[in-house]
Amino acid sequence: MNAIPARKLVLAGALTASVMLAIAFDTAPWRYRAAVRVLERGRLCVLPIERTLYVRMRQDLADLRIVREGQEIPYVIETVAGAIEEHECRPEVMNQSAIPDTGVQITLDLARCKGDPKHSRLRLTTAETNFRQRVRIETSDDNRFWNIAREDGYIFDFTQGDRKLSVLTVDYPVSTRRYVRATVFGWTSPGAISGAWSLYRLERPAELYTIDAQNPARAEDAETRSSILSLDLGQSGLPHSQVRLEADNSSFHRAVELEASDDNKSWRMVARSALFQIADEKSLAIPYAERHERYLRIRIFNGDNHAVPVQRVYVETLKRLVKFQPPSDGDFWMYYGNPGARPPMYDLAVILSRQTPSLETTPLVAEWQLNPAYRPPPEPGRPWSERNPALLYGVLATAIVVMGFVTVRFLLKVRGA
Repeated sequence: MNAIPARKLVLAGALTASVMLAIAFDTAPWRYRAAVRVLERGRLCVLPIERTLYVRMRQDLADLRIVREGQEIPYVIETVAGAIEEHECRPEVMNQSAIPDTGVQITLDLARCKGDPKHSRLRLTTAETNFRQRVRIETSDDNRFWNIAREDGYIFDFTQGDRKLSVLTVDYPVSTRRYVRATVFGWTSPGAISGAWSLYRLERPAELYTIDAQNPARAEDAETRSSILSLDLGQSGLPHSQVRLEADNSSFHRAVELEASDDNKSWRMVARSALFQIADEKSLAIPYAERHERYLRIRIFNGDNHAVPVQRVYVETLKRLVKFQPPSDGDFWMYYGNPGARPPMYDLAVILSRQTPSLETTPLVAEWQLNPAYRPPPEPGRPWSERNPALLYGVLATAIVVMGFVTVRFLLKVRGA
């Protein structure tokens, strides 16, 4: 076997070292970091993203990096969103009539609804406006003997100028019975109900994280007979997808609007919904697609009722988890706060989806700190015109003189002709 010359070995070692240096993680562009200690090897590490991270990261969370000994560790961010399974059909209307001193009643035959026989929601349509009516839902196997599935359902419509908000669905316990009968109390015209749909809705709730909780500033608007609750999250960029109210034990059922703003001046409509707290049932949350504005404004339409005694408001977002597989236990670093970072491209999500779920562990995370190696990006160079104003003005003056000379000669020629 031929011996490898020492000079070639030195060259190979130098090349290897240079390649390792080239792929080492450069921490300089990252403004913040936090130490992470992994206590158990061989387990998937899971870290919840909290407000301390949200306020220092980009909105897309793509500037997060996990590093050990100069090398990036792949990770995934998992959003713990819920899931909704919903099937809807339009059943046959067997009977629709007005019952004296009671209301309008409609009977539905769900035999034409194919597939899963389960149902748990009734959706109505109507041309009526500005109402709040109690609804009773009954179910039957033979259209003769009826069981009350829901006695205290409500539908309502609020219309005021260009504002329109209606909730025309009533939920009840899951049933497989063939017939459904709904009674809308207080209505007298059989044609008040213009359509009816049967639905089966199975909802797996999402997990939420509270971004902020406040006792909101409150004002009353006499013109619209509404209460306005104002919230300031402290800065723009924080994610939020639900506002949840906390009230005393009083009963109410009110229309509500939610608006958002970045400057507390220009407002955009986010959601229209209903808040209610009746007997043992309540719905005090306003969900919406995720947004990042700093200011929120909740308008509760009271009509001639007393204002809803809101005690506290919670601003929530979907819970997010950072997951990574540590090559060993020990100390890692989390870097974040780099507006110019490109989104990372790891294959860990595919790997985790195809392997047997491993045991999970929550590592210890220290307080965030400024990255001592941070170097801010260079300021963009000033335009040439700002760096050389005297030269620019000189060129402009010369151009004016030349253009004036050319113009005078041209006019003289025209005059001579």
